[in-house]
Amino acid sequence: MEMNMVAEGMRKFATLYKLLANGTLTPETTLFWDEPEANLNPALLKEMAAILAELARAGFQIILATHSLFLMKELHILSQKQPLPIKYFGLYADEKVGTQVETQDDFMQLQHIAALDAELAQTFDFEDALDQDYAGDS
Repeated sequence: MEMNMVAEGMRKFATLYKLLANGTLTPETTLFWDEPEANLNPALLKEMAAILAELARAGFQIILATHSLFLMKELHILSQKQPLPIKYFGLYADEKVGTQVETQDDFMQLQHIAALDAELAQTFDFEDALDQDYAGDS
């Protein structure tokens, strides 16, 4: 099948396979991937995270940039099941000194996670909306 006929999310798997099969991606090279979660549903994102985790365990260097809390949590789950050589970097704005970088070996130790803050805010807004929806049912 021609690549332009394949769904964007599935193209990511095919591209990764092709890079591995043709020897472009090796433990001596680095994969830089911006937002690997784009166009992947959560079930496929779990599969992608599992593949990336196995590659990391096999010595591949992978640098991901993501805004996906789902992906970050999935990588944390996978690292708890079997250790991963992983380091988390978080960028955040400080009013006094500008952009700062936080580095941790454990996702749970990150103090500044914009995706988490946004997800919690949405959860609270959603709960308020549900309360309002069901307030008239009593």
